[in-house]
Amino acid sequence: MTGRGSTRPRWVCRQLLRLAPVLGLAVGSAWGDQTGALAGHVIDAESGQPVGWTTVVIEGLERARMSDVEGAFFFANVPAGAHVLQSLHVGYHEARFKVEVVAGDTTHVDLAIGHESLRVEGILIEGEHTRPVSPLQAPEVVFSGSKLRQNLSRTIAETIDYEPGIAQHSMGPAPARPVLRGLGGDRLLVVEDGERTGDLSATASDHAVAIEPMTTERIEVVRGPRTLLYGSNALAGVVNVVRGYVPSELPDGFGGTVTYQGESVNRGLSGGLALEQPLGPLALRFDSSLRNADDIATPRGVLANTDIRTGNASVGLSLVRPWGHVGASGSLYNSDYGIPPDPVGGHPHGVSIDLQRQHLEGRGEIVTGPDWLQRLELHHSFSRYQHGEFEASGALGLEFGVLTHNSGALAHLANGAIGLWYEYRNYAAAGLNYTPPAAEYAGALFAYQEWEHGPWAANAAWRVDARRVEPREVRYSRRVGRIQTRDFAGMSAGWSNHYRATSTLTLGSTLMRTFRAPGIEELFSEGPHLASYAYEVGNGALDSERGLGLELFADYHREDGHVHLAVFRNAIDGYIFPKNSGERSLRRADLFLYRTVGERVLMHGAEVTFDWPLAEPWKVAGTLSYVRGRLTDLDDEPLPRLPPLQGHLGLTCQPTEALSATIDVRLAAEQDQTGEFEKPTEGYAVLDLASQYYAQWGGRLHTFSLTLENATDAVYRNHLNRVKEILPEPGRNLRLLHKIFF
Repeated sequence: MTGRGSTRPRWVCRQLLRLAPVLGLAVGSAWGDQTGALAGHVIDAESGQPVGWTTVVIEGLERARMSDVEGAFFFANVPAGAHVLQSLHVGYHEARFKVEVVAGDTTHVDLAIGHESLRVEGILIEGEHTRPVSPLQAPEVVFSGSKLRQNLSRTIAETIDYEPGIAQHSMGPAPARPVLRGLGGDRLLVVEDGERTGDLSATASDHAVAIEPMTTERIEVVRGPRTLLYGSNALAGVVNVVRGYVPSELPDGFGGTVTYQGESVNRGLSGGLALEQPLGPLALRFDSSLRNADDIATPRGVLANTDIRTGNASVGLSLVRPWGHVGASGSLYNSDYGIPPDPVGGHPHGVSIDLQRQHLEGRGEIVTGPDWLQRLELHHSFSRYQHGEFEASGALGLEFGVLTHNSGALAHLANGAIGLWYEYRNYAAAGLNYTPPAAEYAGALFAYQEWEHGPWAANAAWRVDARRVEPREVRYSRRVGRIQTRDFAGMSAGWSNHYRATSTLTLGSTLMRTFRAPGIEELFSEGPHLASYAYEVGNGALDSERGLGLELFADYHREDGHVHLAVFRNAIDGYIFPKNSGERSLRRADLFLYRTVGERVLMHGAEVTFDWPLAEPWKVAGTLSYVRGRLTDLDDEPLPRLPPLQGHLGLTCQPTEALSATIDVRLAAEQDQTGEFEKPTEGYAVLDLASQYYAQWGGRLHTFSLTLENATDAVYRNHLNRVKEILPEPGRNLRLLHKIFF
């Protein structure tokens, strides 16, 4: 690896999976054609006029289409039987329609959307049924469409930061990572198309998430038992970034989107392109994005070495047949970004990071077969991740390399699923570091099930995991302890129930038990890590982490508004985290010594979110989140790095279907419940202004999002920002996004 910003060879995907289409054709021929097509129009319920640019989703199949300018949409290769279509369009109520697809034929439907009761082919859809048919399967939070465009920012963490319970841990703008209910790192899984990214963002605060939000289709936040389909350690939840690298259906024709965005706080410019094209029975997808931003400006000056240069590209090809699809994709992600200098933290001139990820993925889905099997998903992915940290002199201080293989199979049954998962990681570190190279082997078996009876609904999941961490050398370290092969195994389980007390009020509870094995870095790290301001020492004797979480919630949901209240309690035995010893390292006197420990932790908190109409065309929305944590074996010492009481309150005006404007205030209380050697942070109130507009020009849909963040240029500090003591958060920022659909 060479220095940051230099010219280097780019790793290129040379070959797609060749045998997969052949295998798919054989399976499809054996199981037969049990699919049909679905065509229709979206129309206004009052005027009968077509409603263009409406998103139509087939629930349960995770397939979506946008209607054209005449409101027309088309789905090929839809499994025969009953389905539910969901319509999403700005200015219209979200609605759901039952349809019956006939094998070997094209089913035609008209979806009438509006403010009154809606009809489709004689079926009446009342307002009380405009929620998900199965609330147990729906993600708790979904960022898509106008919501995603309005909040689209530099990172995934910044994009979803407004949601209840979500905060972001960062060391500047690039290496920001979400924190949910005070839990971050590996306890909050961030996955891409449901799979691990292969990066190291969960292991240290200076490591960025290797996902570019610019060309993201949607972002889902999943909680409860369904998280066990993704991993065993997601007590906080799962953030699933849906990219659709491997196409799952044939597009109607050539189409795509063009997006560009600019912001003033860092003179940032970014752009993205997504294209899709049918090639006979093949579906081709391509996307690419570029991001270029200078140092962040704050009300107290420019935060040095916070620039970002990121490039991302992917191409995917699938064979789509009546029995399903099979395909492959390849992607590249390269990012050069800076960590701000810390005069007393080990690098007074800052550290520059060169991050590269190459990713290959193969996926297949079979949608025809025995009656008991709805569909079968198979996948395998390979990631090559490199991460170099360069000092101001250009010298390489630290380098990480990880090769990751992931494989999985998931069978969707009538009311549940069962699956297998396997992962292999080959890890190595170089530079001023004594962490040994090591390999990790992990496997899991899991199952998920749902039940509904009258006003009651419940879902449950069970998962068993095993993991082996195998260093290439066995030795003893005075600081780390015995470095040797470690084996871990554990069971996770979850149960959630919903009781629909009335047509508008749902009550429920969730009980989760999670298992988390320590990683290579937590076990065996030893050496200076300048970019995270620490001398890190692992703990070879760590045991696995086991959590028990309980949540009680109430959801009041009307057609035009909702209120959600939740309280939770998480007890974690062996909570693994790097604890500041308060001592300077003997090898690097400018760095504090952080030792990895496993302690008992008790956390509790509450969340409120609401969205309520006022006098037309006004509505009010807001969130409030509270979390506290204690180290119960250390005299109830506060758990470090927890967000304060925080939330936001917004007022939105939507005078027309195409235009909306919002005034929003971000609020946070003082955080004085701090861990040892952690400094408190003052509370703040920050004003944001935003507006959205869309129009059809030349047969194309154009959407515009204009945001003025921190409109008053207020000085405030995020408690979870590791550089908050150097300079405050970004100052006034004007951001404009324009997206074109064609």
